[in-house]
Amino acid sequence: MSDENVNRSIRELRLRLGMTQEEFAHAVAVTFSTVNRWENGHAKPSKLARRAIEALARRGAPRRESLPGLGGDRLVPEAMSAELDQ
Repeated sequence: MSDENVNRSIRELRLRLGMTQEEFAHAVAVTFSTVNRWENGHAKPSKLARRAIEALARRGAPRRESLPGLGGDRLVPEAMSAELDQ
């Protein structure tokens, strides 16, 4: 991901993955406000955050599952998702 238009790229990726800013933030281990600042052009991701974003882009968003006892749909990490399929 180049420095040019990084804010637009992050927003487009998040929307393509069907994630809220909060879900995206959780997936790349940052805060909601950090994602918001990236998308609004007030900050740029660090090298570590860029790697996490690129990894998320490669693997895609965690799928939504309704898990017993959690009260509603939750994003389920890929590893846990495989266990639920069995």
